[in-house]
Amino acid sequence: MGELFALLSAACYGIAGVTIARSRSQRRGDGGVFLSVLMTAFLTGALWLLAGPEPALQPGAPNKQALALFALAGVFATVLGRLFMYRSTEILGPVGAAMLRRLIPFFAIPLAILIIGDWPDPAELIGGVLVVAGVFAFAGGAAPLGTLAGVLLGLLSAASYALSYSLRKLGLLQLPDPLLATCVGAMAGCLCYIGWALLSGRKDKGTRLHDLLIDRGPGFLGTGLLLSAGQTLQLAALLHTSVTSVALIGALDVLFSALFAALLLRQRLRPTPHGVMATLLVGFGSALLLLN
Repeated sequence: MGELFALLSAACYGIAGVTIARSRSQRRGDGGVFLSVLMTAFLTGALWLLAGPEPALQPGAPNKQALALFALAGVFATVLGRLFMYRSTEILGPVGAAMLRRLIPFFAIPLAILIIGDWPDPAELIGGVLVVAGVFAFAGGAAPLGTLAGVLLGLLSAASYALSYSLRKLGLLQLPDPLLATCVGAMAGCLCYIGWALLSGRKDKGTRLHDLLIDRGPGFLGTGLLLSAGQTLQLAALLHTSVTSVALIGALDVLFSALFAALLLRQRLRPTPHGVMATLLVGFGSALLLLN
């Protein structure tokens, strides 16, 4: 079940990448980044209230620690990870930055072992190696990475996302409530964005706050819904399976992006040796992870 949630999460992130590309020409502010985080907080909060809190949610130190972990994970994922990703993309371009983002599993595995003692089993490692190899084959092998600053920012982005996985998993072990975890993390991210807007020296405060929500057309709202669903499904996956599996299956988002780009943007997919090899590697690797 956890692997299936992770696969659905990767699909949501993949479609979101396509909707972001479609809305690029309409961008006037941050491209809907803050809007997507705000929507995640509101939607998951509403779902959590409708579903009712978990019985484990009682006043006490363990739950306070879990909530703190959810908030910290939200900062690493929605603020640091996303910020470093945007900056590395500006320097390296989308291909180079995407290649570095595929390194999330290589950070996630040792961090999961160190933080929560989550050792991957042989099937996870073999399946994961096949998936990551397939993703790199699909991307055409090693891409030119550009300047050292862009590479370092890309690595920091991958490490930030990987650390957020382990922090969320650790919090979920104490308080198994993925909706609450997603909501708390998104709220922490919103507070960071608002705080940055208020403390930034550019423009007046009212204008800076207004700019956070200036991109709110249908395309940006659709992206926000997809990212909200993707993050919630990712948290549900972490509740049911290991950090390693979630991180490795998450690497499939680039393949979903290509598929939905062909469907929605009418980009033609031409069979190539790299594409055939990627399909085989990802297929076998995903089967191992899903059947494990």
